[in-house]
Amino acid sequence: MKPITITKVVSRDFITDFIAKFQNMIGANLTGYEKMVKKGTNQIQEELNKNNISLKWYRYEITQLTNGAVSITLYGDGK
Repeated sequence: MKPITITKVVSRDFITDFIAKFQNMIGANLTGYEKMVKKGTNQIQEELNKNNISLKWYRYEITQLTNGAVSITLYGDGK
């Protein structure tokens, strides 16, 4: 088993944050935080696919950073 670790740091941008705040006001539950997490997990998945990495098990660790950013780390064991 080969240990795998991938970390991505994603920050929000002004336009996406503004749109998310507007959507929240009208009842759509799409926050800037949720979009950042989705963007980061998509980037990790793209890297796994690009490098043809299969995982036996994995876990995401998400840490909120300052100034509207998140750090997303995937760790697990390769097959």
